[in-house]
Amino acid sequence: MEKTLEYSAIMENRENLYRFLGRLYKVEVDQMLLDQIKGMCFPDECCEDGLAEGYRMLREYRQQLDDDTLTDLAVDYARVFLGAGIAGNEAAYPYESVYTSPKRLIMQDARDQVVAAYRVKGLTKLETLDVPEDHIALELEYMEQLCNETQQALARRDWLTVSVCLKEQLGFLVHHLLKWVPAFCADIEKYAETEFYKAVAKITNGYLDLERTILEDMIEETVLEVG
Repeated sequence: MEKTLEYSAIMENRENLYRFLGRLYKVEVDQMLLDQIKGMCFPDECCEDGLAEGYRMLREYRQQLDDDTLTDLAVDYARVFLGAGIAGNEAAYPYESVYTSPKRLIMQDARDQVVAAYRVKGLTKLETLDVPEDHIALELEYMEQLCNETQQALARRDWLTVSVCLKEQLGFLVHHLLKWVPAFCADIEKYAETEFYKAVAKITNGYLDLERTILEDMIEETVLEVG
């Protein structure tokens, strides 16, 4: 029972962070999200340097909010992720295909691969969301969904399914997110003018790097439970 509670707490925290990060990338920050960020508690210390630095930057950014914050963030979102106002049409385009295809095009093999993964889970993109399926927000939301699925298996104390779910998460992390998000986050830091999106990049990259260790350790431990 103790292991079940421990894993449930970890999975809930992971699910919440994936949901939060996915929302940050899907569309620009609105007042509701800004209010949520104002009330969030970010740890002062963590075991991954980039993640710790990102949290520090976000805490400091919250102290500087003013009437222009939402406008500034909307402009920066358009600049960083849509290439608005950047010479040469360079930006941190939020699609896996851009970072994994030779000609940096959208709708390439990576998109087809994640569509196949989503379909296995019965997931489809909302018709109102006019972006390819390998958008960073959708890939993060997929990890959120896998965390939720693991939570359900933990509630049943079905350790075999928990093990399968964790391996699915690690597989998607390694074969998709970690293949392109580090370069994507480096581009965010390159093009962003607000400390907010620089912080988001550090948090995203640092957390995904930490995730690999978390999942590998959890998978190793679940072997004992399954046995």
